[in-house]
Amino acid sequence: MRRNFKKIMSLMLLCALFMTTLLTGCSSNSKTDNINEKKHKIGVALYTDTGKAVEAIKAFLGGISKDINTEFIYTTLTVYDEATNKSKIQQLISAGAEGIIMTADMGTVSILQECEKAGVYLGGFLCDYNLSYNTAFDKVFKNKYFVGTVADGKIDLSDWGKIVAEDVIKKGYKNIGVLTFPEYAYPNQKKVDETFRTVINEYNKTADASKKINVIPTQVLEFKPLDSTYLTKNANLDAIFSIAAGAINVYPTLVASGKTNIKLYTSGFEGKDDAANFGSLGNRSFQQIIFSSPEAIVYPLVQLIDKLNGKSYSDAPAVSERVDSGLMIISNDKEMETVKTKSIYYTANFRDSFLTSQDVRNLCVSYNKDATYAKLIETVKSLTVDNLMKK
Repeated sequence: MRRNFKKIMSLMLLCALFMTTLLTGCSSNSKTDNINEKKHKIGVALYTDTGKAVEAIKAFLGGISKDINTEFIYTTLTVYDEATNKSKIQQLISAGAEGIIMTADMGTVSILQECEKAGVYLGGFLCDYNLSYNTAFDKVFKNKYFVGTVADGKIDLSDWGKIVAEDVIKKGYKNIGVLTFPEYAYPNQKKVDETFRTVINEYNKTADASKKINVIPTQVLEFKPLDSTYLTKNANLDAIFSIAAGAINVYPTLVASGKTNIKLYTSGFEGKDDAANFGSLGNRSFQQIIFSSPEAIVYPLVQLIDKLNGKSYSDAPAVSERVDSGLMIISNDKEMETVKTKSIYYTANFRDSFLTSQDVRNLCVSYNKDATYAKLIETVKSLTVDNLMKK
């Protein structure tokens, strides 16, 4: 009996020791998690306050906010008024934003000075920060409070000009208009225009006279819809290549003027009208649409979270960068149907996101010690229609 009693006591002591060790370990892990999961507030300064892109961005951030323990607050910027943008950022800082994601490169130097004074980190999204890159590189990209920017698709969109030109040639359109935004705001659109014209000019060198393509002089849209007089002056247009958000700025004018027979190649995707009149559907005006996925916002976002937690990638670049994101190109009915049913950009439903909350956590060193900058770059570049169709 005494022998059994000793065995029972020994077993109880071992169990107690085990439980003490286990509880100590749990306490240690809990402490680490509390550090890594400190709640943050991040401001998101968008270029507009309405539309499919805004709905999708908010749906994505709303879907991951709880699991990355981050609250998001929003404001709207301009592409032409530095003072307004600075004021908007100051308001975000006053509202408690510890990090800010900005979609416009207007007044960035003075804005970054405000952020630095407040100890607030800044990153870019849907913008290549070309102005800052070429005129204020040291003040912006070398500033320790700037984490870099991810472009709206590719920084160099020249290849898109080639893709559109080849489709125009294939479909036999003869008179083409090209529309861009002002060069001061979107300087790289000029390269898209030039590439498009180069491909058409090469084709014209050997084409029969009856098949040559006429590309009229470029029209610059000053951030407002196309005036109907453009269609009157160019009555024989077969197609328009709108590098300047044609779904918003061109298609409504085509509808109002009874000119939906004009084919439209465009950046920007607004959803309802685009999808209903794309390819073989509806009036068949839309022939190609490009846009970038809202999930690309993870590029500045996870870096901001890590900065706020005192973490960084072991393979992080010495100087902040501007990087490409995947370019979503819708070129046929099948791709459009896939985007309509599987893309958060169209559905604004988090379940249709390329990335889960756990995917985002795994990109943060704060939550995953093995996270790398290389994986972050790979992730934002993978946001393409081809990959969406594989989901």
